[in-house]
Amino acid sequence: MQVLSIQELSGGLSNHNYKIITPTASYVLRVNTGAASRFCNREQECFYWQQLADIKLAPQLLWVSEDNRYYLSEFIESDNVIYWPALECQTRAADFVQGQFVLGQAGLRQSKLDSLFPSVSSHSSDDSDLHNSGLHNSGLHHSDADSQALLGPTKISKHPNQAHDLLLALLLQLRSLPTGPYHISVTAQWQSYHQQMLAYQASAALKNRATLSQHDEVTDKPIHTCEWNERVAKLLGIQMDIKNWSNCLAACLIKPQFCHRDLNPHNLLFKNNHLYCIDFEYASASHPLCELAVVLATHRLTPAQQTLLVDGYLKQHPNVTADAVQAVPAAIDMYWVFACYWALLMAGQAQSSHNIDYLAWFDRFWPLITPNN
Repeated sequence: MQVLSIQELSGGLSNHNYKIITPTASYVLRVNTGAASRFCNREQECFYWQQLADIKLAPQLLWVSEDNRYYLSEFIESDNVIYWPALECQTRAADFVQGQFVLGQAGLRQSKLDSLFPSVSSHSSDDSDLHNSGLHNSGLHHSDADSQALLGPTKISKHPNQAHDLLLALLLQLRSLPTGPYHISVTAQWQSYHQQMLAYQASAALKNRATLSQHDEVTDKPIHTCEWNERVAKLLGIQMDIKNWSNCLAACLIKPQFCHRDLNPHNLLFKNNHLYCIDFEYASASHPLCELAVVLATHRLTPAQQTLLVDGYLKQHPNVTADAVQAVPAAIDMYWVFACYWALLMAGQAQSSHNIDYLAWFDRFWPLITPNN
C-alpha cells in the first residue's frame, strides 16, 4: 500500500491517532498507551466496536495487532458545520434536580427550568482519554427550537442540524442492540475503580517507606504523591453519597442494556446527517441511565432540548421503571465520580510527565459533583 502522507489527528494522553492517506482511501491508525490498557479490556472494546461498525454506527475496524496496541480503521471526515466543543457547558446533577417533572401525554416533562445546565467553565478536552475523540468532533449545532423529538432513524430531514434529534435517535438505536457477553453495573464499576485506587495508594505508601528506610528521608518521593493523596481523600469523603447514588440507580433498573458509556461530543462523528460513535474503551452492558447522563452532562443543549431528550429517551423505556427520571441526577453525579476515579487511576499509572495533567483533569471534574457545589 502506497502511503502519501501521515497526519496526527490527536495527541491524547492515553491514545494517539494518525490519519494515513493513500491514493485510494484514508485510514486512522490508533496507538494505545499502556496506562489505559491496564484497566481497559481491549477484546471487549473491539467486540463492541465491530458490533456497531456492522450496523453503520461506527467506522469499520480493519485490523488489530496481536497485542491490541494498534488499531487500523476507516477514516470518516466529519461535516464542516458549527463546532460544538465538549465540556464547554458542563452539567451538574445539582442543576438538573432543580427541574420539577410531571407526567403528561408526551411522557415525563420538565415544568420548571431554573438555571438548568449553566456553563461552568470553558476548556478543551482533547487531552483527556475519557473525552478523547480519536478522530474529529461531532460539529453538532444546538438550537432553541422546541421541536418534536425524533423517535426514528438517525437521518433527519426537516431539521438536519438538531442536536437533540440526532442524539435521541442514536440513543434509541443503541439501546436496542444485543448486550453481548460483557456486563458491569454502576456499583461494580465504582467498587472496581475504588479498589484499584486503594491498591495503588497502598503500593505507593510501601515504596515511600522503603525509600525512607534507605535514605532516612523521602527525597525520592514522587512530587505528585501528596497531591494525589489529597484528591483520594476527597473521594473517600463522599463514599456515602456515592453509595446512595448507586442504590438510587439500582432501584430503577429493570435490566441492563448496551451502553457506549462515553458519548461525549469528542466521541461522535457527524456525516451526512448521521452520527457515528468512536472510542469503545468503556462500552458494556450496563444501566440505561448511564448513556443518558453522559449526553446531558457533556453536550451543550438548551433546556428545551434537554427536556425533549429526557422525555423521548425515557418514554416507555423497557429497561427502567416509570419513575427513572428521578434517578437522572444520580446518574450524572456518578458520571463525574467515575471521571474523577479515572483521572486518579491514570495519574497513578501513567508516565510521570503526565501525572500533573491527569490531576488537573480531576480538578476540573471534581466541582461538578453535587456535594461540592
